[in-house]
Amino acid sequence: MYESTDGIFIIQGDDGKDIECHLLFSFESENTGKVYIVYTDGSTDENGNLSVFASAVEEYINDEDVTFSAITTQAEWAEIDEKLEEYLREE
Repeated sequence: MYESTDGIFIIQGDDGKDIECHLLFSFESENTGKVYIVYTDGSTDENGNLSVFASAVEEYINDEDVTFSAITTQAEWAEIDEKLEEYLREE
């Protein structure tokens, strides 16, 4: 599982600028064996809903040395959506 000491981590945006993100939760998939993180940058969409993102943890050494990769299959997205729904019901 990926954990950030304070729940905050930085990613680099497409424009090269740092973006502060807040970890909502992480989980390890029994189906893929991968660890996924679900997080937000605090932005909202046009309807005022919080923007939520997900990535796979490719390599985790410590909070400073983490490599993320894109979610590539519909099956992965379906599992992430299911976990997000569970998270939202519990909150």
